[in-house]
Amino acid sequence: MTIFVTICSVIATLFTIYYLFTSFAGLLVKKHSPIPRQPARSRIAAVIPARNEGAVIGKLVESLLAQAYPRALFDIYVAPNNCTDDTEAVARAAGANILHVEGPIRAKGDVLRGAFAQLSATGKYDAYCVFDADNLVEKNFFQAVNDALAAGYQVGQGYRDSKNPYDGWVPGSLTAFYWFMSRFYNESRARLGMSCHLNGTGIMVSDAVIRQIGWDTHTLTEDQEFTALCALNDIKVGWMPNARIYDEQTTSFWASCVQRRRWTAGSMQCMRRYVPRLAKKHSVACLDMMMLFLGNLMCIIGLVPGIGTALGLLPFFISHPWRILALVLVGGAYYLACCGAAAVMYRAEGRLNRRSLPGVFGFPIFMVSWMPINIFACLTPPPHWREIRHTRGIDRPDVEAEAIADREPDAGQ
Repeated sequence: MTIFVTICSVIATLFTIYYLFTSFAGLLVKKHSPIPRQPARSRIAAVIPARNEGAVIGKLVESLLAQAYPRALFDIYVAPNNCTDDTEAVARAAGANILHVEGPIRAKGDVLRGAFAQLSATGKYDAYCVFDADNLVEKNFFQAVNDALAAGYQVGQGYRDSKNPYDGWVPGSLTAFYWFMSRFYNESRARLGMSCHLNGTGIMVSDAVIRQIGWDTHTLTEDQEFTALCALNDIKVGWMPNARIYDEQTTSFWASCVQRRRWTAGSMQCMRRYVPRLAKKHSVACLDMMMLFLGNLMCIIGLVPGIGTALGLLPFFISHPWRILALVLVGGAYYLACCGAAAVMYRAEGRLNRRSLPGVFGFPIFMVSWMPINIFACLTPPPHWREIRHTRGIDRPDVEAEAIADREPDAGQ
């Protein structure tokens, strides 16, 4: 048993060291070179899968139509699927084209596969941008995509921000989580010259890549799966920090658990489907994707030495109950460390103020809740896709104005 616990401890430690290095090394040793601005030439299609998104889809279309990019060079397509509301009518009235995808639609990946097949067949576009229906998009997004294409990137990920960080501790925690992903995951990898990871929305993929490998995804996490397909085909995913989108975060803790369980289950599907293939191909991008897919399993492996240590110390604490205070202090230190990390993220975004406190102080609870979600996802079959309702139909200028106001010296006072 001691040998088993030691092996688990070593594996978990090496995994942690890898992620600490890839998260901090790039940010500490190298400055990210911005992609040069280029004349607008690329023909772009925005693709928006939508299911019962009538409350928010109009605002997204409006933000896309307001892009600081030649109107003749982009089109907007909404692909409604399994809708029981007025999503299609609202999208059409806002100025979007409607794209109907044939066949059974079980997940977002099915919509994208059919949409890309139809649009690529027209030969009209150089690239496609994928957005979620609840998003708002900054006006320079398409220009940033044009610049990335001119710089040689065929796939890219934009900066995922939040349009409702102050709606409670759950959206505040999710906002901090996505900021971490952008800054410590993709930004650091870009500085190290590594391929970045796609993150659900704010995605750019060129028509050349669609023609080369298609959008052949079959899991609950089509973004991770397509990133793996890019790694297997030596396609580097670029980082587009100037292409910012604002995502609506759920305000319900239970809904966030359902959402994260789907992510974890999808990652487990990808682990079973792709880790053997990634292991055979000796590249940094494949290694990085393999480590991502093994992450949920590594969290459980990391529990083994922790449980072993706790059981070994149990007689010590039973015989000296007052020493339980040491456990309380350790838990308190973890809580404060997580709060500090969230505060650093809010500070880096210029959003640290009194309204951000629920997100800062709720962040440790949010992170701890990942563990039972991981365990449950590993022990149960993958769930069916479940709808997360979006209702924050606000305008992009209002979101941007709020962010600008927060960055003023007296913000939040």
